[in-house]
Amino acid sequence: MSIDFSKWSASDFAAWWGAVVATLAVIWNIIVAIRSGARVHVRANPDMQVFPRQPITGDKTYISVTAVNRGNSSTTITHCCGYYTKNIWDRIRGKKQQFFVNTDVSLGKPIPYVLRPGEEWSNMADQMDIQEKCAGGLLYIGIIHNQRKRPVYKRVKFRF
Repeated sequence: MSIDFSKWSASDFAAWWGAVVATLAVIWNIIVAIRSGARVHVRANPDMQVFPRQPITGDKTYISVTAVNRGNSSTTITHCCGYYTKNIWDRIRGKKQQFFVNTDVSLGKPIPYVLRPGEEWSNMADQMDIQEKCAGGLLYIGIIHNQRKRPVYKRVKFRF
């Protein structure tokens, strides 16, 4: 079956042109709606130390947690949290161990914190304390914010 364009009138071409443009406009609006709001990305870096040394920190190592809002609206960070699993199979099955919340804000920005578009929030957690509790499992640290139902986690990869 072939289309004979020679029999089309100007209104036929205009109707098809309008249909194509309207379809592209709907697709674009769906993309914009999906990407609107706060899009928070989390980084978790182990083996961090405070420089210059302070009496509170000494030679301790920390896990640095950083959240960046790459979206177009503000959100409020309400918790810095984490969990660990014994292995990847337990993570797939949803068996979380030792859920924790970091409330120490002496080494970071306070919680709750309003995170505006393009802004960064950071905090640190005592690495030795967390490593003792997770003992060789897979560690995930992240944040909870009010624009999403579930926490945003990032796996912490220790260098042994």
